[in-house]
Amino acid sequence: MSTVRRISSGRVTADFFTSSYRFSASIVVYKRRLIDVLSDRMTDYLDMVDIYVSRINNPGSIVATYQKGSLVKNEITFILLPDEVEGTSKERFYTMRDNIPVFISVPSFEIHGLLQWGASDLDIKKILSIETQNFLSEISQ
Repeated sequence: MSTVRRISSGRVTADFFTSSYRFSASIVVYKRRLIDVLSDRMTDYLDMVDIYVSRINNPGSIVATYQKGSLVKNEITFILLPDEVEGTSKERFYTMRDNIPVFISVPSFEIHGLLQWGASDLDIKKILSIETQNFLSEISQ
């Protein structure tokens, strides 16, 4: 099963991980990309539909399902997106980006991938502490 897919109705289906749970759900994004919805400072939450909930220590076992719900953006640890399109903003202008290999350790997971960033202005302390974006896109290797 593909982890992310865009439905013709303007919905994106993905896996959202918090410190305790995994939510497999669809987000209504209309004509925007998921990263742009996540970066929208007008809302602190995501409206979700067709939600499947599982515990982080057993993500394959569904413990609850819901038709509708909301998830607070600050609670999201990471989102599984095997396709980089939803992780690349349409609303922001990007200069030339380099693919920089990264290893990220988050609660219960270790993630290997590529961070798209300008190598000349890569300052990891700045990115993790004061960068204005709350969400960074990493591409699976």
